[in-house]
Amino acid sequence: MLWRLTPIESVAVLLAVTGVSVFIISKVLRMLKLCLFSPVKGIVVHKGQPVVGAVIERTCEWNWEKYAPRTDQTITDEKGEFSLPGVYSWRGQVQLVPHEPVIHQHIVIKHEAVDYNAWYLVKHEYGKFAELDMAKIFGDGPSLEGKPINLFCDLEAESKNRGGYGGISILR
Repeated sequence: MLWRLTPIESVAVLLAVTGVSVFIISKVLRMLKLCLFSPVKGIVVHKGQPVVGAVIERTCEWNWEKYAPRTDQTITDEKGEFSLPGVYSWRGQVQLVPHEPVIHQHIVIKHEAVDYNAWYLVKHEYGKFAELDMAKIFGDGPSLEGKPINLFCDLEAESKNRGGYGGISILR
């Protein structure tokens, strides 16, 4: 019966059958879940007004999946707001091999036949919201460690490196 379960479910069943505590099972499962791109939310404006219907396209390229970038998208609502869930991998066994994670993150806003580079960052750890640790290390702003990624995207802004991350977006 274990062959019909996902690898994660198989590990959980085996640990449970052998009498391993729920605490240990939850720790093992957390180790196997790697955050490649934390959840993101934001607002897109142009000339101070919300941009309705802009396409927000997110791409994530991980050095352990070199030829398989992950891409998803959403559309801004009537308030110009958007949100994207986190991107995760269950290939936690890679943590057993000494390495430095290299995860290239990009968010592009597509509006009226123009592409705006909203976010780019190279993430070097698997923690949820670890992107903002990098932003603090390289930036001058307040500590955003452990806080959700919340972007303000002004289509009139110049795309620039903001210390740790870049694009037209400003963290808020």
